[in-house]
Amino acid sequence: MRALAVAAVLLALLVAMAPRPAVAQQPPAPILGVEVTMSRAQLNVGDRVLLTLRIKHRSDVAVTANPDAPEEIEFGKPAVTTLALPDGVVQTTVTWTVQPFVLGPIALRAFPVAWVTQDGRTGRFLVQPPRFEVQPIRAADDVGLRPLKDPVTVPGGPPAWLKPTLIGLALVVSLAAVVVLAWLLVRWARTFVRRRRGGAADVPVPVVVTAESSARESLDGLTGLVLRDAEAFEQYYGTIAVVVRRYLSERIGFNAHALTTEELERRMTAQGVDRWQARLVGGLLERCDAAVYAHRFPDPASADHDLTVAYEIVELSRPGAPRTGVIPRGATA
Repeated sequence: MRALAVAAVLLALLVAMAPRPAVAQQPPAPILGVEVTMSRAQLNVGDRVLLTLRIKHRSDVAVTANPDAPEEIEFGKPAVTTLALPDGVVQTTVTWTVQPFVLGPIALRAFPVAWVTQDGRTGRFLVQPPRFEVQPIRAADDVGLRPLKDPVTVPGGPPAWLKPTLIGLALVVSLAAVVVLAWLLVRWARTFVRRRRGGAADVPVPVVVTAESSARESLDGLTGLVLRDAEAFEQYYGTIAVVVRRYLSERIGFNAHALTTEELERRMTAQGVDRWQARLVGGLLERCDAAVYAHRFPDPASADHDLTVAYEIVELSRPGAPRTGVIPRGATA
């Protein structure tokens, strides 16, 4: 009997020490199912992949998730949708756009999902995103040069009317220069003929087209524009940005159209322009970009003030201009 008891104890110990299959972590009671997927398992540097989290839960439960994104991986804003299922079940789907900038296999860290019920009970659990791999575009020993790809259109580019506006402004300036030159030639010819005939010649008053007068003429065209819709705001602020950059290019002597707002401020201060005046230009161009590209439109009073600031920039940048003061629209330079 003693031998049988010892054998039973040894058998119980062996059963307790035997390896058991791992039990997956079950979601809490209010959560009925969790699924996390990646739209692609292999991609290249800079490609975008969709990380989708689907959670089935009772209708009296709300869920939130917040992945922890490393610095070398960019996460877009989450898109959340809900779908009502039978028997009082709701499926919440959260989708993130993930864009990696590193090579090799990537394992994102597990991130928490929090839940709360209508009666105040709360909880959280972790979900682990699937692994994916970022493959190199070319082999390590491939050093040959390849032609650049054709440019593609991306969202947020310049509006379609910007290029025709630039061409139109260039044509207007060129036509004005030709008209002034022809008028001066006619005046000179009449004066020469009168002098040859012995008559009294009128003293010609030359009309010179300057960068200031050209910029003011373009800004004067915005005075009667009614800002009632998005197209009017885009034309209004797009013209201000083009005129200011064209004027700075002609006055200071660099291509302001090819510089960002920050680069333009640094270039102006490097050229000897006062820092406060460079900030005035940068602030106006940032508001122009916000209106043209982000469709953030101010009220008409603020838009009118921005046009006055454009006149002030033209006035303050000309040689011998005063250091302070706002030049009212319509005043002569």
